[in-house]
Amino acid sequence: MRLSIIIFICITVLLASCAQQVVPNGGIKDEKPPKILSYNPDNKSIKFNSDNIIIKFDEYISIKDPSQIIISPFLENKPLIDANGKQINISFLKSKPEQNLTYTINFANSITDVNEGNMINNFSYVFSTGNFIDSNYVTGNIINAETSKEETDVLVALYPHNKFTDTTVFKLYPAYFTKTKENGRFTIENLPQDSFILLAYKDANGDNKYQETEQLAFTNTIIKPSIGLDSLSLILFQNPLYTSNKLLDTVAKYKHTYQFVVYKPTNIKIKPTKTQKYYSNIRKGKLSIDTIQLFLPNSNDSILEEFKITTPDTSYQISLKTKLKSKYLTQLINIEVPENLLDTIKIKSTIPIDSIPLTNISFLLDTLPIKPSYYNQISNFEWHLFHPYIENKGYSIALKDSAFIDVFNRFNLKNSNSFTSKSAKDYGTLLLNLKGNIFNNSILQLIAVDENNETIIKEWKYNIPNETIIDNLKPGHYQLKMIIDTNKNGIWDTGNYAKKEQAERIYYDKTIITIKAYWDIEQSINLENIIKY
Repeated sequence: MRLSIIIFICITVLLASCAQQVVPNGGIKDEKPPKILSYNPDNKSIKFNSDNIIIKFDEYISIKDPSQIIISPFLENKPLIDANGKQINISFLKSKPEQNLTYTINFANSITDVNEGNMINNFSYVFSTGNFIDSNYVTGNIINAETSKEETDVLVALYPHNKFTDTTVFKLYPAYFTKTKENGRFTIENLPQDSFILLAYKDANGDNKYQETEQLAFTNTIIKPSIGLDSLSLILFQNPLYTSNKLLDTVAKYKHTYQFVVYKPTNIKIKPTKTQKYYSNIRKGKLSIDTIQLFLPNSNDSILEEFKITTPDTSYQISLKTKLKSKYLTQLINIEVPENLLDTIKIKSTIPIDSIPLTNISFLLDTLPIKPSYYNQISNFEWHLFHPYIENKGYSIALKDSAFIDVFNRFNLKNSNSFTSKSAKDYGTLLLNLKGNIFNNSILQLIAVDENNETIIKEWKYNIPNETIIDNLKPGHYQLKMIIDTNKNGIWDTGNYAKKEQAERIYYDKTIITIKAYWDIEQSINLENIIKY
């Protein structure tokens, strides 16, 4: 009996070791992608009439990222595509391809081998349900309007021109489409001789339809695919969700304070109709959605306040009422200290203040009281103070307790800030020589280069000098940015698909200007080289 148990254990171990497949150790690492051994039906078949496609490989494969697979023309009921050992099976279970069309199943870089993850680049399977394979194509690139960088994973769609309306992109799937690669390039192949409307968009929700919140690019020309068609260049931009000066919301949460949320408040006036005394301020927000604040010290919280809103297109009135026992907006004072020897000290308030007497401000050099050479009220929300600072000295500024009363009759609490003045040796100087003829509607900016954002250091609108000297630059990296201000309104404007307006072009010079402390850097740049067509 004991001998039988021993024999059983040995057989079990032997069978287990035989069944387990282990990748051999050592040897040359496999760096080659899988090879295709056969297709059934053949790739680029005509008169296709099959429910299944089988593609066989020379090794075990997997589909790493199914989202990369694109079938064009669009099939609402996609075929089932799966990897099984050394082959890929494609099954048309719910719907079959339409007649007399050329289809492309683009796998992109989704197919890899199992062991090493080597991928097949840009693999596609093509077939025609008609008598020939369509051979026309459309190719091009897409860059971001604001960054001038290539945009990857943008869906580029073609819609039949004879069936296209203003609502097509929102309701219907594109007839043919692809996605841009990492370099922003795209190609839609195997197209028929037909006329199309081209639209590209960031398909954020993956539904293959354009949504108003998604960035888009378009061309105003009708696309007629052909062999040797010139490459297209498209600019991706954020379509405006509203018209300028559009009132989006109102807030009457705080006592005597009324807020109006407005999209691009470029030319809008908001004023109360029942009171003459009020204070207005604008708080900048994201995506051009700003908040206009109106402070009415003498308003009556028990009644509706009426406001007249005037824009170039319309004029209307609305009524707002704050809740009883609502609280005042919090009084916040911020003292911004200078970054270099020529900067001003800025005092900013969230609540309007009629005045802040200089006598109630303590300004010290170390412990010695000093009087600023410049002190001015910019608005009821901001004051500027300046003094010729001595290098590498400690300064402090303080608003004394009860230094002022805001418009709601509240005294301030003591607030202070301190800083050590910089030395001229902490900064660099840029001697900029600009050459070349450019458009007379160009805006040129010197920007500080940062990974997350860009800061405008200097700006020239239209009248761009040939030579200029810029002092007090922090050590770091800088770059020139050019905006082609088509409408000459002094700012960059995005596009508008409804009006068929393209976004204004932005160009970045490739030269990175490195500023070092206590160095004079001379840089010559040909502005004509910035603009790329």
